[in-house]
Amino acid sequence: MTETTATANTHEVIRVGRKDLPLSCPTAGTDQASLHPRVYIPLKQPGKPVVCPYCGAEYVLTD
Repeated sequence: MTETTATANTHEVIRVGRKDLPLSCPTAGTDQASLHPRVYIPLKQPGKPVVCPYCGAEYVLTD
């Protein structure tokens, strides 16, 4: 997974590989001010972004 962390102001897409699944948000290393309840992100199709319902971070499966 990339070194990008999810924050409330993140507008870039966070790219994730199948080796990183299952994926939850917030990810490790997220700024303490941006924490919210953990939710699992259902990445199933490569290239199709999924948005966290709490913080708006976008995740996309790359492979």
